[in-house]
Amino acid sequence: MGTIPATARAAAGATVSDADRRFYRLMLWGYATLFPLMALFVVTAVLADSSAVIVYSVNFAITIAVQGFSIYAMRQVMRQDSFRFPYGAGKLENFAAFLGGVLNVPSGLYMAYGSVLLLIHPEHVRYGLCMIPVAAEATRMFVLYTSVRRLARRQETPAPLLQAYLLDWRVNLLSDCGVLLAFALGWLLVRSGITADGDRLDPAIALTICVYMVWIGVVLVRRNFRALMDLPLPEEDQLQVMKVLAAHYAEFETVGRLYTRASGKERIVEIELGFDGRRPLEEITALGGRMEESLAAALPHLEFRVIPVAA
Repeated sequence: MGTIPATARAAAGATVSDADRRFYRLMLWGYATLFPLMALFVVTAVLADSSAVIVYSVNFAITIAVQGFSIYAMRQVMRQDSFRFPYGAGKLENFAAFLGGVLNVPSGLYMAYGSVLLLIHPEHVRYGLCMIPVAAEATRMFVLYTSVRRLARRQETPAPLLQAYLLDWRVNLLSDCGVLLAFALGWLLVRSGITADGDRLDPAIALTICVYMVWIGVVLVRRNFRALMDLPLPEEDQLQVMKVLAAHYAEFETVGRLYTRASGKERIVEIELGFDGRRPLEEITALGGRMEESLAAALPHLEFRVIPVAA
């Protein structure tokens, strides 16, 4: 998505960048591979009696629902539908993240309760079988994470959706590797005859994942609720607008209503400026362009408008 909002590119008649297309294809590939892996985890959970693998399976189901919205959001950017989405697809991106948080919290709490019960009364776990789907998922995450990291490094200001995927896939890769090591340790404990402690390792892993699910769910809900609420720009951003007005004060007569709003990743600024009735429209348009250029350096993803009124 780069440093230019999708709507700005559409208005300028530009085409979608190669980075957009590569990221979209990467999202589709990652989404398509979720389904066979989820099936593998479900079958393994039944055969291996592993609560950790059950948690993985539930997390896959949540991921399928959330990433479905993310892909839809990215598809709108690819289509550049500036009439249906006049401020970009950031709202859809924020809603996808918010939905993930809402689903993660109750699911994580419920499965954490079951994991605590299994810590008290452990059941035998077939760790060797459990390692197969986790190894497959770790390999998938390594490919996805390294690919999206290369994309992010090529962009001066990566879009929120790309940043979210980069963080999510990095954490998933690290957690998959940690779970693999823990399963290997559990397998060694069981093989060494320390069966009870070995079998408790599986619900301990499940409980750790559940705690992470709840924590990241709360973070996602809090972070994206603000974006979905369409609140005014923060004070430091509004100060930037004041500085631009002060720098161009000699080019207009009066200042009227100032309206600011954050919509997803977009920052929207509308200013009423009073002009003499004899002022040519071309000069007013040129002034708006200069003010927008000054603001864009401090406020990326800016949608800026000057509303001329009679002074």
